[in-house]
Amino acid sequence: MKLIYVVAFVTLIGGCAQGIKNNESFEGKAWDFDHQVQFDQQKLDDNKYFVRVRSTSRTRFSTLATFLVRQSLTVCKSYGFKIEILDGVESYNEEKYYDSYIASSLEANIECPDSK
Repeated sequence: MKLIYVVAFVTLIGGCAQGIKNNESFEGKAWDFDHQVQFDQQKLDDNKYFVRVRSTSRTRFSTLATFLVRQSLTVCKSYGFKIEILDGVESYNEEKYYDSYIASSLEANIECPDSK
């Protein structure tokens, strides 16, 4: 009986992970297991997307930025994309920064090169 539960659980988790890995056409909220970040993605136009990488208390800005670049490549399927940062880049202020500080989410528009 326990084996049935284990097989069902593994199948369910595998299906969820596969759905997120192939997120080129994804719209809505998702979790990226490689970078350990939650993100929203919306298609604005044929070659333009909005992406919000959500920050948590354990997420470093470098991780958010790296995920944004990799997600741009995943969505556009080629280099030459443009990233327009809308929000989430802040200056470092030691007085403002403390243990429970959570940086804002990184928001950007991604514009893919025209495929001709």
